[in-house]
Amino acid sequence: MRTLYGDYSKEQFEKYREKLHSKIHWLILYKDPETCDKFGYVDFDKYFYSLMCEINALNEIILDDPYVIELMTILQAGYDEIQKGGYEYKNYRKFILDAHSVLDKVCCEEV
Repeated sequence: MRTLYGDYSKEQFEKYREKLHSKIHWLILYKDPETCDKFGYVDFDKYFYSLMCEINALNEIILDDPYVIELMTILQAGYDEIQKGGYEYKNYRKFILDAHSVLDKVCCEEV
């Protein structure tokens, strides 16, 4: 896989993708009414912003994969849902699960 800083193997990218899937999945756990109390205080806004910055950096490194825009847009839609007063967890969860599907498309042509 060709990147801004050289080449990465398919295995390297797949391992990174797994880590990114995990980070995205935490967005569900931190807001799930049944599990969120188990984790103690989490600065959700800070976590979300950090994740979005990481994905933006990935976009730069992998030379602007079009699926990264879709991934970030879906995650932002989920965040916007959370920011609404009286948000629907079900809607938020759907956005995050959709993001998982899009992440699987990032760089799949080259990997």
